[in-house]
Amino acid sequence: MFTLIRPFSALALAILAALAAPAYWPLYRPEWPMPNSFTVTLALCGVAVGWAFLGARIDRRAWMTVFVTLQAVVMTALLAVLVFGIREVFVRGYARRFREPMEAFNGFFEIAGGWLRLALERDFLMFLAVGGLVVAVVLHILFWLMERRRLRR
Repeated sequence: MFTLIRPFSALALAILAALAAPAYWPLYRPEWPMPNSFTVTLALCGVAVGWAFLGARIDRRAWMTVFVTLQAVVMTALLAVLVFGIREVFVRGYARRFREPMEAFNGFFEIAGGWLRLALERDFLMFLAVGGLVVAVVLHILFWLMERRRLRR
């Protein structure tokens, strides 16, 4: 069911993902400038998870909103790893670095593991956790205000 918290959840998670992109890029390629497609793709992953997962599960209980928001942050990271991993497999496949499909399939897990291994830096994880808590508090306040208005009718 469409509720007004869904677009707000999608927007909030997209903003967090767009802010996390410049924090992650130096971990991956410190010498390269960050491409715009990286930030946009992360933001689109945040929109998808925010709309489909987070917006549907915001609850009246504050602790549940925090719990679900932190799950949504992790799901956004996993979706981004999936998207970038599949993209990299196709790039390497077209460059003929993989000889057979099974090598490409195994290469995906190697690539995805590399992306996730870089994200396990303490400062980056703290940034995501604090950002997730801020998003949870903002969304819970918005949900509370919208529910109060809806129930007053």
